[in-house]
Amino acid sequence: MLITAHHNISDPEGFWSAAEKTTQNLPGNLNVVGVYPSQDSKTGTCLWEADNVQEVQDFLNQNAGQYAKNFCYEVNVEKSMGLPSVQLATATL
Repeated sequence: MLITAHHNISDPEGFWSAAEKTTQNLPGNLNVVGVYPSQDSKTGTCLWEADNVQEVQDFLNQNAGQYAKNFCYEVNVEKSMGLPSVQLATATL
């Protein structure tokens, strides 16, 4: 399933540093598809692939919760536009 994670970042330097480190060694059931930071790095949105929303929410809270408030939700792939085609094919299985 595809999951969007929206980040309201209180410590941009800490958050993006932690994000770079933790995404290099993700658990097997999590995959980051895309990362979309704002120009000022105080907001970000990431697209994840995972078995469920709670896994991503828990992972982000544990690894970046001290730097940001994270809000995750399942992407409605049928109503979405512009999703990566490879991810869309696997997300709808």
